Amino acid sequence: MQKIAFLVVCLSTFTLSGFAQKSELAFVVGAKVTPSVGSSFSLNHLDIGTTPVFEGNYAARLLHAPGAALHLEFPFAGATAADLTTANLTTVKSYSAIFFTPSLRLKFIPGSPISPWVSAGGGLAHFSPSSMTVAGAPTNVSSTTKGAFQGGAGLDFHIPAIPIGLRIEARDFYTGKPNLSNVTVFDVRHNIIVGGGVVLRF
Repeated sequence: MQKIAFLVVCLSTFTLSGFAQKSELAFVVGAKVTPSVGSSFSLNHLDIGTTPVFEGNYAARLLHAPGAALHLEFPFAGATAADLTTANLTTVKSYSAIFFTPSLRLKFIPGSPISPWVSAGGGLAHFSPSSMTVAGAPTNVSSTTKGAFQGGAGLDFHIPAIPIGLRIEARDFYTGKPNLSNVTVFDVRHNIIVGGGVVLRF
């Protein structure tokens, strides 16, 4: 009987905590992985290096039911310069990227110790190329801002009795083609971010 009572108290604590906390602030660190594009051994083939990414995310709860919660979230992610490898010598040596995509996130069983969620939304992506080409020559390729669609999923781990949790997530920012060469337009669309971090609920 004591074990059952203890379990009821724990579940009640998680449930009440989930209803009381209406906002979340998350900080995630991970890596951006961009698939290679173009035909192998051709001038339109491009390999993009994996690079660190840092994300800040504020979310406000819109709806809450016992089994799910709907949040409006604002993921803002910045990826450091990714090195490019290609036979096309007019291509920039590297580029960095910033993504901002307001989204709706549906979190399942938010009052439990582990809560899976899915997210989708749209916004903007900004790409900043380096000032040098892969051949080491100067270039005047300009930065570009493109539309972006974000789709993602993750797990939140709630720590009992304190408003801090842990998060692992994966997101794909599908964007317009960045400007990486004055000659060739590379079909770079997917920007996959995988990472983990902390979540403050308040």
